[in-house]
Amino acid sequence: MTGVWAIAMVTLFGASLAWAQTSSVGVRRARQTLLEPRGASLTGSRISEDSPGNVLLEKHSLSAVKVKVPKQYAVHDLVTIIIREQKDYQSEGELETKKRFDLKSTVGAFLKVDDGLLGASTFPNGRPNIDFKFDNRVKNESDADRQDRFTTRITASVVDVKPNGNLVLEARARIQFDEEVGVVTLIGTARHVDITPDNTVLSTQLADKNIAVSHAGAVRDGSRRGWITQFLDAIRPF
Repeated sequence: MTGVWAIAMVTLFGASLAWAQTSSVGVRRARQTLLEPRGASLTGSRISEDSPGNVLLEKHSLSAVKVKVPKQYAVHDLVTIIIREQKDYQSEGELETKKRFDLKSTVGAFLKVDDGLLGASTFPNGRPNIDFKFDNRVKNESDADRQDRFTTRITASVVDVKPNGNLVLEARARIQFDEEVGVVTLIGTARHVDITPDNTVLSTQLADKNIAVSHAGAVRDGSRRGWITQFLDAIRPF
């Protein structure tokens, strides 16, 4: 029992010492942060955001977990992108126009030449007149509701590493089922800190994202519009 108590006391003393030293380091860093620009250390050098945890605490504490240094990516490294894209679109529109135009005109008198003299015409067949009415009413209603969902995984290659550590990713996948062929291409920029330890990143965390999906096959041919329909939709005659 004496040996067990001695080991416990030594462990407690070591943890207390580590906590005290860690606390003092934290206080000094907090004071130094107020006096120096962000990113400067006690010695004047910059502290990396990816610096490991407290070495002293990890050495003496029984419950401390060593912090792993984030992986440094290079060109041609592979990163798995989890694509979870969802788009809901809803639009409603209503247009109602009314136009009415009335035109009425009657000629009451007109010049007439009789034996070299000017006179007024008597219009024996009635006065010439114009009576025109135009009434137009148009009412249009439109309603559009669309939902798109796209979920898959695709492995991208690092094509460029920016000076701040951001990664430019590019991926292309071709999937074929019998006569149906689907091609998925993706380009985007990800922060290296957003990449999880299992080497994955969500597509919603990408910047300058461009995802394109194209299909070819019997299903695509059956649902594609013909050139006459495309022409009529372009000029919109009705």
